[in-house]
Amino acid sequence: MFRLTAPPGQIIKEIKMLDHRFLRNAARIGFAGALLAAAPAVHADEGLPRIEFQWEGFDIRLSGGAASQAAVFDDDDSRTDSPDAKVDLFARLNAQWTSPGGIIIGANVEQNSRRRASEVLEAGEIYGFVASDYGRLEVGLQDGPADTLAFAAPLVALGQVRGEFSRYAGTQALLRALDTQDAFKVIYLSPPIGGLRGGVSYSPKVRRNATAVDSRERISVNNAFEFGLQYQQPVGDWILGASGGYVTGNADAVTTRADLRSWSVGAEARRGPLRIGGAYVDRGDSNRLDRDFDQWEINGGVGWITPIWGVAGSVAYTNASDRKNRLFGVGGFYRIHPNVELRADVVKFREERLPIAVDDGIASVIEVTFII
Repeated sequence: MFRLTAPPGQIIKEIKMLDHRFLRNAARIGFAGALLAAAPAVHADEGLPRIEFQWEGFDIRLSGGAASQAAVFDDDDSRTDSPDAKVDLFARLNAQWTSPGGIIIGANVEQNSRRRASEVLEAGEIYGFVASDYGRLEVGLQDGPADTLAFAAPLVALGQVRGEFSRYAGTQALLRALDTQDAFKVIYLSPPIGGLRGGVSYSPKVRRNATAVDSRERISVNNAFEFGLQYQQPVGDWILGASGGYVTGNADAVTTRADLRSWSVGAEARRGPLRIGGAYVDRGDSNRLDRDFDQWEINGGVGWITPIWGVAGSVAYTNASDRKNRLFGVGGFYRIHPNVELRADVVKFREERLPIAVDDGIASVIEVTFII
């Protein structure tokens, strides 16, 4: 099965007509118009003015923009339909106040028109925070420490094995422990002490697909905790790190799902722009209907990341009682203008559902992101 999600003739026509007005109108156009932003923007030296306000300890910044995607993909699953256009609009508000004593109080709001597979442009995060020499306290909709402190295969731009390709075909890598994502939570992150940093979070309720008529299709977990630990130390020209994370929560009995129990360990080595990392993930039968699922994963990769461009390659092997998933992805980004970034991924996947079902394919995704 082979599909092109944007008509090539239309793309070429739009490309030929595009001019420097893209920088004023990119937030209102789709992939075809955004793709050629590179041509007139390459020679620009300065970006658009930042939207920010600073006064007597107050620092308020507003950013937003649009990301437009197109993809070519081929897979063996006849149930895979051609998706609709992928145009994401997003906005971010960061506001904080620094007291004379150095205590920082603030709030972050990040909203997106749709949840992205890679979560590069986050959707639905709204939280307040207080930070001092004693650590950082966050309250609201935000990822927990089992995710934010975890090392795994390095990812850039569209995410490679855990990226935007899964919007079109295939299944993403686990990468880290199964967490509570953006559920409401209280988070404490300690300050680094001798290279060691820890965190804990509590979510009274985690809800997904809560309106489903069949209660078994709902995700309903109560009293969920996340624990994260990260250690980093310089060794010669390298910075070496290790991490561990654990997530636990009680599934609502009405869903008949297993409780949430998941953990991961990871490692990373950095030297300048070079990143090397990997992780082992154990999700067992966490919050699944089928017991004894015993799902685990090994992932790893290498990346080279600079402020202007970056590339990464990552692999993942996920195994469970009745299925296996092999992923290999390469991708990168290039900042063609301070406000315009070109991103692309190619991901090869092979999913085996025992004993005979196989979904083997490849997905190529390209995206232009405009940010102010």
